[in-house]
Amino acid sequence: MFSDIEQLVFSGGGIRCFWHGGFLSGLGDMASLSPARISGVSGGALSAAAWIGGREQDLKMLMTEAFEINDANFDRKRSNFTPHQEIYRAVVETTLDAEAIERIAAGPEYEVTLSCPPGTLSPRLAAVFYGLLYKLDQAVRSTPHLEWPRAAGLSELRVDARQAARDGKLIDLICAAATIPPVFDVPEWDGDRVLDGGMLDKAPLPDDDHGPTLVLLTSIYGKLPQDARRTYIQPTREVAADKIDFSDASKVTRTWEQGEADARQWLEDRRQAG
Repeated sequence: MFSDIEQLVFSGGGIRCFWHGGFLSGLGDMASLSPARISGVSGGALSAAAWIGGREQDLKMLMTEAFEINDANFDRKRSNFTPHQEIYRAVVETTLDAEAIERIAAGPEYEVTLSCPPGTLSPRLAAVFYGLLYKLDQAVRSTPHLEWPRAAGLSELRVDARQAARDGKLIDLICAAATIPPVFDVPEWDGDRVLDGGMLDKAPLPDDDHGPTLVLLTSIYGKLPQDARRTYIQPTREVAADKIDFSDASKVTRTWEQGEADARQWLEDRRQAG
């Protein structure tokens, strides 16, 4: 059914990205996905890495366990007074073990998108300013492909995640991709301060963009682009997970289960359509 798919895109969405894993799991044997190019942004960068590395179930288990231990989104003993940064990195490091990283390094083209604020703004001010533009763009235009933050000076940085895996920097890249101040500190990548790439585009297509493309979203949009090459799939309803709620393990499992159910429904709709 998907043998012709050349590109697979994992959108951002924080913890909502567990819908990706559930959906791909729900496709089961009918998936037959073997894309030549994969792109991910924000939490979708971790979804993509787990899928390529064969660690989707491990990611779900580890994140669920971490949230069962953590019962609040505020902790004055942690960096930025939240537990998010430490929990996220610990889960990423454990999920993406040496074997998974080797698979990613030897796998299909895999690109992670980051965003870079102009040097004239402090990191926190930039996060607030572009975060507001991002919210407004989504509310008004209702499409995963944003315009306003880019027009206001936020620039894009594409990173070859396979090379990062070969260089021993994949964990740092995946964590940098999910940078949402003030919950996370603003890191640098190759000398550039970077923020969550989802502020520029919730589902950036590979830079070398061609061929049939499957785009997995985590939110519902009113104006999906009409492009014969692209198949956009979004949840049938708002998922249980909140973007940065690290205190409720049930939201991870419920979001995953919704992804599985949505995949079954999507396949059935396609069968009925002929």
